[in-house]
Amino acid sequence: MTPMVDTLGRKKSHLLTILPNMTGWFMLLMVNSVAGLITARFLQGVAMGMLGPLGSIIISEMTDPKNRGAFLTSVSLSLTIGVLFSHALGAYFSWQQNALICSFITFTSLLLIIYTPESPSWLIAKGRYDKGSEIFFWLRGRDREQELELEDMIAAQKSARKSSVGDQKQPIGTRIRRLLSYLRETSKKPEFYKPIIIMFLLYTMFQFAGINVISSYVIDIVHQLVGPGVNAKLIMVALDIERLVCNILAVFLMKTMKRRTLLFSSGAICVLSYLGKAGYAYSKANGLLHPPFDNQWIPLILIGSYMFSLTVGISSIPFTISGEIFPLEYRGLGGGISVLALSLNFFVAVKSFPMLNLAVGLPWTYCLYAGVVVACLSVIYFMLPETKDRTLQDIENSFRGWTAEDYRSAQPLNGKSIVEMRRCSSHILY
Repeated sequence: MTPMVDTLGRKKSHLLTILPNMTGWFMLLMVNSVAGLITARFLQGVAMGMLGPLGSIIISEMTDPKNRGAFLTSVSLSLTIGVLFSHALGAYFSWQQNALICSFITFTSLLLIIYTPESPSWLIAKGRYDKGSEIFFWLRGRDREQELELEDMIAAQKSARKSSVGDQKQPIGTRIRRLLSYLRETSKKPEFYKPIIIMFLLYTMFQFAGINVISSYVIDIVHQLVGPGVNAKLIMVALDIERLVCNILAVFLMKTMKRRTLLFSSGAICVLSYLGKAGYAYSKANGLLHPPFDNQWIPLILIGSYMFSLTVGISSIPFTISGEIFPLEYRGLGGGISVLALSLNFFVAVKSFPMLNLAVGLPWTYCLYAGVVVACLSVIYFMLPETKDRTLQDIENSFRGWTAEDYRSAQPLNGKSIVEMRRCSSHILY
């Protein structure tokens, strides 16, 4: 998928994600065997893997810096709405009827994609400056601020194209060798490997913070923390509603707060909630709780504050940053590589939770997950630049060590041309 995004374009790649998704829904409607069900879910998993980095890329390239964060937060908001919608449908319809309804939603998205323009950033990266400029101004309107951003993008891409992989008419063997050499040199550049490291850490933090763990095991967790007699299904619905409300709040906070502030404040609440739940579960299991602390409201408040931290910052920031941090040249490749951490840690966090819970107990499992979150946040603190209200080109320049004047003037810097500067890419420390 990663070469496809950069080669075919955002729109065609987006259309291709619909095919396995629609096929999966129709297979769910028609098959009645375990193998068929697994195949259908596999196809939908492939579609989600393809769509993972693509959604944030498209949103970030089509929106202006002031509104980009709010639009990118809609990725996590749409996931929340989807979970709540699926749970609500499951209460009234069979899973086959649910699959039919969801297939219509996927078909609607197909129609929307067909009538959506190509990303102006991708068009400009391919040298189609007039078409890219036309769509850029159609999406954002035309004022001096937008004109300056477009000028910077075009100037940067003109200098970047001077050191592209090479002539596509060369023999296939030569092209492959040049491509491998290009990838080897690219992997050494801070504008490529630093965003990937940051996104690996953000996605690891996101999964071990437990948004998918609590979604998968909410009934068991509530029974262990609150008590076996509590109405866990009612609490599950209440948490879904809280998640929706907090996601809507996150859209507002993303527009008003700095990314780093929101990330580290929500991360602190998450870690404290983890430790609070661990302490309560340990005390409950060892008979250390006495009135008034042996009360159902204490674990419910801890779970509620934990869900608040996950939804407001921890689940929204990674999807926002993933659309902002990669340079245009490596946006598809870098996004595709980093999303491996999302899928891998999803598997590890969700599958290891019940095993750890049985092996060492819920308190120590929570402590371990909290430790992973703290470790990731500690490294992110020193690597992640602030991206709020900055253009994508400005963020890209900061990793490369450029200023806008460098490629506007196209003059040699420190004895090196722009292309040579791009190949060397001096390191930036945060």
